[in-house]
Amino acid sequence: MITAENLSYRYPFCDAPSLTNVSFTLEKGEAMLVTGASGCGKSTLLRTLNGLIPNHFKGRLEGRLKVLDLEFPSPLEEVSRRVGTVLQNPEEQIMATTVQEEVALALEWQCVPQDEIRRRVGVALESFDLTRLAARSVFNLSSGERQKCVLAAIMASGADVVVMDEPTANLSPEATEDLAKLCLTLKSHGVTLVIVDHRLYWLRGVLDKLLVLKDGKVTLNLARLENLGKPDPLDRLAAHPDFATCGLRSVNVSRPQLPDVHEATSVPLPHTAAPRGSGTLAASSPAVTIHNLSFRYSKKAEWIYRDFSAVIPQGAITAVVGANGAGKTTLARLLCGLLKPTSGEIAFATPGGGAARPPRARREQTAFVMQQMDIQLYMRTVEDELLFSAPRRLDKATRHADATHWLEVFGLTHLKDRHPHSLSGGEKQRLVVACALMKRPTLMILDEPTSGLDGNNMRIIARELKAYTAQGGAALLITHDLELLSLVADCQLAITRGPGQEGAA
Repeated sequence: MITAENLSYRYPFCDAPSLTNVSFTLEKGEAMLVTGASGCGKSTLLRTLNGLIPNHFKGRLEGRLKVLDLEFPSPLEEVSRRVGTVLQNPEEQIMATTVQEEVALALEWQCVPQDEIRRRVGVALESFDLTRLAARSVFNLSSGERQKCVLAAIMASGADVVVMDEPTANLSPEATEDLAKLCLTLKSHGVTLVIVDHRLYWLRGVLDKLLVLKDGKVTLNLARLENLGKPDPLDRLAAHPDFATCGLRSVNVSRPQLPDVHEATSVPLPHTAAPRGSGTLAASSPAVTIHNLSFRYSKKAEWIYRDFSAVIPQGAITAVVGANGAGKTTLARLLCGLLKPTSGEIAFATPGGGAARPPRARREQTAFVMQQMDIQLYMRTVEDELLFSAPRRLDKATRHADATHWLEVFGLTHLKDRHPHSLSGGEKQRLVVACALMKRPTLMILDEPTSGLDGNNMRIIARELKAYTAQGGAALLITHDLELLSLVADCQLAITRGPGQEGAA
């Protein structure tokens, strides 16, 4: 089904190759994970499999690659009919205006009969719990809902091979479990899967093969060994002596048990509190108090929040958890002043004991790390991006010292003169987190800050978040990354939405 022999590739703007002598085989109905530290060549390998290399990304491709009955390089239009692609950023591949239209689009281009289109679209929407959103504009979806929309479109297309680049980056744990089940269903129908992901745990029981790349080379090539009692490649990976040096995520992850921040006027938790996961809350001063918050995007739109109250404790990392589309990112935008509440109050604690409520004051006290990194990067160099984020009250020498410090902490020193948009996705993520810390905020809000990060860089961000709150800062962490939650979260604010209970915690 897929055969790669000594596959090598060099981008036209790079001195070193991104892939070197990569070889593997994958049969019909098998699933293979490609993982490794950031920048190891994972996404480049996917681009060769879906024909973007060398049809779109030029450069020099060597070796032999055969996918299905296509010898590469083959015309992109031929490859795209047989190979479906799920990109890391769903916004980059959505082309229609509603969910239903997006799922049906590829089938319409292929002139599939209308009755068959309706059948396939209905099955795909149901598989990803999108039926209720069929008529919704794609512009009004959360990032996780967009991810599910793209996955549904690929499923409906009937591709023989599906390649996925970080498909769980924006998915809730429940949606991730559903994706694992769908992968098994696709395999049972003979679909071959190639999955690039830093998160490993969700693929237990799904994989047949596993590649670990390092500097563009295959450092581990593992497969099921049923006859040796090691049926799952993840078990073999965890037991391998080189596992600790590969910069990978944990193979076994479970949901942490965190105490809840309830709707209250008294304030729970943080660094003086009981041990993480004990279920006990200790008293602390509030960083932010939310009182009777109500919000909807327009007078005719549904309510996202109705009379919602909560307290965000100082000196703690509060995890905001909930299903895709529950309103977590909307809450972040309200807190940092990008959206104005329909009614209610958002009060920030200030040194004088007062409360800063206006949006402008909230923006000054808040640093917001968004999921869409590119829209936060607009300076000419990485270093300039950091310097621009520093508070104006600091003198020039202090700003430069802070920038030098964060460049070193996040491994970006060698990239300080690069344009931010020329960085990899993982490098951009580290940069926007560094910029948030440069601001020295009262409240730091992070929306999926580790979605595309390897184990090493995820642990660096975890370490710096804990150091920030240990110094008295408050962090609001919106994430579906269970491994990150287990490392850093002190308490949780659960966002649920249902009939008459929009935005309830």
